[in-house]
Amino acid sequence: MSTIARAVVVALTTFASGLLGLWVQSFLPAQVLSDGKGMVGSIVGLVTLLLALVLGLLVWTSYGVYTTQVSESQSLGPVVLQLDFALDRYGREARRGRDLLYQLVLRSRERFWGVGTSAPVYPQARQDLHDLAEFFAGLDPVSDEQKQLIGSARQFFTQIIQTTLLMARQLANPVPTALLMVVVGWAALLFFCYGILNAFNVVSVIAEGLGSAAVASAIFIILEFSQPYTGLFRISPVGVDGLIRTIGGPSRGGEQAPDERSPRHRTSPDV
Repeated sequence: MSTIARAVVVALTTFASGLLGLWVQSFLPAQVLSDGKGMVGSIVGLVTLLLALVLGLLVWTSYGVYTTQVSESQSLGPVVLQLDFALDRYGREARRGRDLLYQLVLRSRERFWGVGTSAPVYPQARQDLHDLAEFFAGLDPVSDEQKQLIGSARQFFTQIIQTTLLMARQLANPVPTALLMVVVGWAALLFFCYGILNAFNVVSVIAEGLGSAAVASAIFIILEFSQPYTGLFRISPVGVDGLIRTIGGPSRGGEQAPDERSPRHRTSPDV
């Protein structure tokens, strides 16, 4: 289900809860409503506080996921370029390492912006580490400069694999669905109490609709920020595409980076 569909479901749920409260209120005796307003008002205050705190926390958490992904994806660009340069300086013997780096960046592009976002991350990371171990074991540096370049390349390779693995794991479950369901339940209870405390008229119904839209928009923002590579506030792949073209070069048969696959709004560069 898309984020827009989920937001619509939240809006309809809270709005229906408010209408249910207005309907129930029309059947209650005036004395019963008068005697119960104090308790209902106390519940409204408690749930309002809980809803405001948790909604604010979820918005902040999802925005933190988004900004973290932006920062980490941007930090990979210079590391990849330094690693490619170090391997190029080493000589032809490091060609295999440059190919491994190129494939690693391509897989990362496909994982985050392509169709491979659901593929297991740990088996591929383990295979990458195995390939790197074989590559470095096959090198035989003869000068101090080559030894220094190999030492730097090991660190860069490890940093890239660790960062991409961390980025993938952070996106696995940024906002628990159960927590969102609890928040929506609180909102539905709150709107039901609002219906109990107010008479059924056009103004009340319009107010219920506006309030439902406000809650749904907050849920929409939370869900969108939790999907930084596919959502409305999408991190652009333009930077990583340029990086792929740069480290690929004509020696790899003129391979081109993947094209932009979605016309959706882009808010920030990648690497």
